[in-house]
Amino acid sequence: MPRTDWTTKTILVVIAVFLGILASRQVIEPIPAVHAQAARFDHVTILATTFLYKGRQGLLLLDRRNGNVWFVPRQDDVFKDPVFVIRMQFEKLDQSPL
Repeated sequence: MPRTDWTTKTILVVIAVFLGILASRQVIEPIPAVHAQAARFDHVTILATTFLYKGRQGLLLLDRRNGNVWFVPRQDDVFKDPVFVIRMQFEKLDQSPL
């Protein structure tokens, strides 16, 4: 048997053994299940990044859970407490027009 054929077979056997070791580790100690969690504020949508409300500039946000629109004023590159603007009644969108 030529030397290159013997070397190739030896390398392939070594690779197969290492792959077998890796596969057996999964059987011996299975990987724990991973549970995905939604982002904390995934229900909030930014409607406008620059919005003027009562003479103040800030963000305009929509809470998709209940339809509330909030304004978050920005002053000196610091965001202040949100101010409630209006509640959008999305339920009325299902009604037929008059």
